[in-house]
Amino acid sequence: MNIDELKRFAPGGKPTIIAALSDANDDLNAAGINTPARICHFMAQIAHESGGFHTMSEYASGKAYEGRTDLGNTQPGDGIKFKGHGLIQTTGRANHRAFTDWGKTRYPGCPDFEKVPDQLAQMPWALRSAIWYWTEHGLNAWADKNDIRTITKKINGGYNGLADRRAWFRKAVSIWGDGQVSEIGGKGVASSKTGKAALFGGGPSLAGIGSQAYEASQLVDSGKSISDNLGIPITTLVLFVAVLGLLVYIFKDRLFMSKWEGL
Repeated sequence: MNIDELKRFAPGGKPTIIAALSDANDDLNAAGINTPARICHFMAQIAHESGGFHTMSEYASGKAYEGRTDLGNTQPGDGIKFKGHGLIQTTGRANHRAFTDWGKTRYPGCPDFEKVPDQLAQMPWALRSAIWYWTEHGLNAWADKNDIRTITKKINGGYNGLADRRAWFRKAVSIWGDGQVSEIGGKGVASSKTGKAALFGGGPSLAGIGSQAYEASQLVDSGKSISDNLGIPITTLVLFVAVLGLLVYIFKDRLFMSKWEGL
């Protein structure tokens, strides 16, 4: 990744964050975030979490995390002190401690973020903490499957901001996809090179059929994401669309009849 690509990806990003990311290739390579799919998914998630590379610290005060023993917040004031820091919002005393332990085995001079949590909101630690979270949760494997829903759930705990994460992902694909990554929600069936070859290259192959099946599943996945964001069960959403389509058909049919048959 270079500065020009990063500016195209997030034109509103802070110059200091953009510059630091342009120097991050060694860290990304060390974590195996070095294929088009992995880079696109990683960049989409950290772009969403940081507000388009605009912040490296959670906007909220952190009071909501007070007393959250599941995050290791056992002391008064821990909620505010250990609110989300970094490009994937490392939250809670326990996570700040865990990243410190990981970082000290890899980076000489790594601070103790349990003592100085605010430094986690500074580069390069903001990025390295995101890389730590990514690798600790095995997200490269899900990026290889192009599974943005699972990646989102493992980062967010749910599907908050999924539509925005998808938008960032599609933008990342346009820059770093290298023609190898299917845009989830951006293209339909037969969008991949293999799938197109299966349809237009003289008959389907096993690879082509597999590609078509996978991309069809992504269309279903896109429907699920809309369902999640609206809070409507997928079956209800499908029924609503079907009824709406029927009503539009009836309306157009009656309009045609009234025009040509005088009804």
